[in-house]
Amino acid sequence: MVLEDDFLNKVSDLINQKDFKNLKIKFKDIHPYDLSEIIQNLKIDQRNEILTVLPDKILIELIPELPEEIQLEFVEILSPRLAARLLTSIPPDEMTDVLGDLTIESRRKIVSYFSKEKSSEARNLLKYPDDTAGGLMTTEFVALPMETTVSETIKYIRENTKDFEVVYYVYVLSNKKLIGVLSLKNLVLAASSSQLGNIMNPDVIKVPFDMDQEEVSHIIADYDLLSVPVVDNAQKLLGIVTVDDVIDVIEEEVTEDIAHLAGTEVKINKMVDAPAHLVVRARLPWLIFALIGGLLAGSVIEFFNETLSSVVLLAIFIPVIMSMGGNVGIQSSTVFVRGIAIGEIKEPWKYFFREIKIGLLMGLLVGITIGLIAHFWKGMPSLGFIVGASMFSTIILATTIGIAIPKMFDKLGVDPAISASPFVTTIEDIMGLLIYFSIATYLFIVI
Repeated sequence: MVLEDDFLNKVSDLINQKDFKNLKIKFKDIHPYDLSEIIQNLKIDQRNEILTVLPDKILIELIPELPEEIQLEFVEILSPRLAARLLTSIPPDEMTDVLGDLTIESRRKIVSYFSKEKSSEARNLLKYPDDTAGGLMTTEFVALPMETTVSETIKYIRENTKDFEVVYYVYVLSNKKLIGVLSLKNLVLAASSSQLGNIMNPDVIKVPFDMDQEEVSHIIADYDLLSVPVVDNAQKLLGIVTVDDVIDVIEEEVTEDIAHLAGTEVKINKMVDAPAHLVVRARLPWLIFALIGGLLAGSVIEFFNETLSSVVLLAIFIPVIMSMGGNVGIQSSTVFVRGIAIGEIKEPWKYFFREIKIGLLMGLLVGITIGLIAHFWKGMPSLGFIVGASMFSTIILATTIGIAIPKMFDKLGVDPAISASPFVTTIEDIMGLLIYFSIATYLFIVI
């Protein structure tokens, strides 16, 4: 349901009145995501008070929708027994995400109330890093031996539906090794007496347990999968990564890249509500770098002060030279970083030379245009040549820098996104001014 203002106002009144009985009735009809949005906007004491009175049925659906910090905050105010009861009722991958954020002592107390089966499952999942296929996977899936018939498979699914997070595919096993996959559609259409081994697709797209989460998300997106199986080195099926988890990964990775491009190491969604001093601490280093770059650019202007004094009209075109160079550099850098991140650029050097050709063409067109404008505007052919040649050279340089710097960082094993805005624009500003004034100085000396 879409939450209307009138509904939200009624909920707010019930919260203020601490009318938990009617609140629970209202919350029954709200989608878990919408309920999480309401909960997030409450004060900490109100939030904790409401969460502790909600029935388990609502909490089980709500917990996976809450941000990590609120999940952790809520679980820590519960008794270990109650926390264990709730956590063992949510999907295993969500359960281990919460457990992984707890202190070792809190986790030990909660897990002590788990069943032997759930305790073993939690330990197995917690050994995988969060940002890998193993850390994303759930152990609730349908996997049956190849000798199982279609009718037996359908009966098994019907009888055990509550044990599966999702049922997109049936995975076929031989000695616990993954050998095939079957979609529900093909399962239903097959003859009831057919064995899974005879109707399965043996070409299974699968991922190793230690594959990075970003690569997993690319595989699911590239092959249009609803889930992908995770296997160990012996090809034994460990779990599956579902498309809903991949969507969260994509959002996380995109947010991280945008944060880098904006010149901050802190995720954007964390900065929205972060205290002012944390936001300042995240942004300030990059601003200082830009400040130093600005001072160096000013030093370039000062160095060529004599040239600028001789032809004051040169100052008019400083902003456009710097602006165009910076924009071209950011364009090249952004496209290159994205291409590297999603695996579109297989041959960086081939792409590099292609981008240089693009830079040459853009530089030629923009250079001629601005040169003609300068010439006819100020009636100085020499000024038109200086501005046009400078723009041409600056755009070529910006294209080169926009790819070279991220490529250098990538080679060094550093996320290339961090170089995009602060490094490219600052270096381009300085180099653009050097080109502009060098051409102007040389031309006027020759003349």
